[in-house]
Amino acid sequence: MQEDEIRQLLEKYRKGQANDKEVAQLETWYLQWRNEPFPVSADELEEAKLNVWENLNKKHSRGFNRPRWFAAASILLLAVVGVYYFSQKQPAEVKVDNKLTLNQVAKDFKPGGNRALLTLAGGKKIVLNNLQNGQISVQGMASVNKTSEGNLSYTDHADNSPEGNQVMNKLSTPRGGQYHLTLTDGTQVWLNAASSITFPVRFNQGDRVVTVTGEAYFEVAHKTNNQVFKVIAGKQEITVLGTRFNVRNYDDDKTAATTLLSGSVHIKNTATGKVAMLTPGQEAKIARADNNLTVRQVNAENAICWKLGYFLFDNQSIESIMRVMSRWYDVDVAYQGPVTKERFGGTFSRSANLSETLKNLEILGRVHFKIMPDKVIVTEYISPKND
Repeated sequence: MQEDEIRQLLEKYRKGQANDKEVAQLETWYLQWRNEPFPVSADELEEAKLNVWENLNKKHSRGFNRPRWFAAASILLLAVVGVYYFSQKQPAEVKVDNKLTLNQVAKDFKPGGNRALLTLAGGKKIVLNNLQNGQISVQGMASVNKTSEGNLSYTDHADNSPEGNQVMNKLSTPRGGQYHLTLTDGTQVWLNAASSITFPVRFNQGDRVVTVTGEAYFEVAHKTNNQVFKVIAGKQEITVLGTRFNVRNYDDDKTAATTLLSGSVHIKNTATGKVAMLTPGQEAKIARADNNLTVRQVNAENAICWKLGYFLFDNQSIESIMRVMSRWYDVDVAYQGPVTKERFGGTFSRSANLSETLKNLEILGRVHFKIMPDKVIVTEYISPKND
């Protein structure tokens, strides 16, 4: 695209007037231009950032939540800054904010992928990462298979007979891992990074019960005999018949949450006995500090952004965001000095390298990252004028 055309599209995007085709054109241009330094000062970038949040809030009120394979907030920032950029003559000397220092790093961290460990009854452990497709094991009356898509699938060879002892298996993902599992009843489970599910290889009479740590998305198969499906996730006991929902239960998060996409679920706080019924689009949270159970209306699709291949942050602290980065990129995080109190938002691709995501976060707020061979160091960004 010519500079004139880009400038006009950026202006339309900034005003919220760009159609889908024009947004797609800007996305393509953004992917080519994003690694270039901004030809603006720290003050101009700060002023543009304020406009970004105002525009994002307006778009949010209109239901703007389309998934992006880059930071949605970043392209809006470019829409603000880009109008300035293309309206100027080419300067003899380009001013570059020294805040963006991630172009050269000691080591970059690759995104996670299909990595998991299967623990069979009896304790045998099988690393699934590079395992050949086909039958892995026979557990009780079920066979365990790795599919051609690289997923784990259990097949019941007793025609759902209620007889037989209950044999338990466990599927665990490390930091930097995710995995898809199909249980013998047809229920599908997607595990996020640093998560696990413990489950019977086949379900006998009574409730179908599994235990989860970390985060998992369920598409529960409905049983004709109304055999309920239960998920135990910390202090959350989730009871369903057939539905789609996401459960998050990381020990280092301040809350555990269940988000319902379809059907209905019954939530019980096992610490207090308090219960709630969720309808689609609702989320139940249990605070770790006081075990308080609350229910609120949300955009439920946002809860499964990780399954769809992207991060979505909505007014979150940098500590909360970096916990997500740590899990997906298998990297430790350290903080030096005061930590910015700013809140961040935007959509970021889970397939990008860590440095790319961190660069976009630096653009959006007063935060600076240094990637070391074994960790990421987070500091608050101080403008050179304050040095």
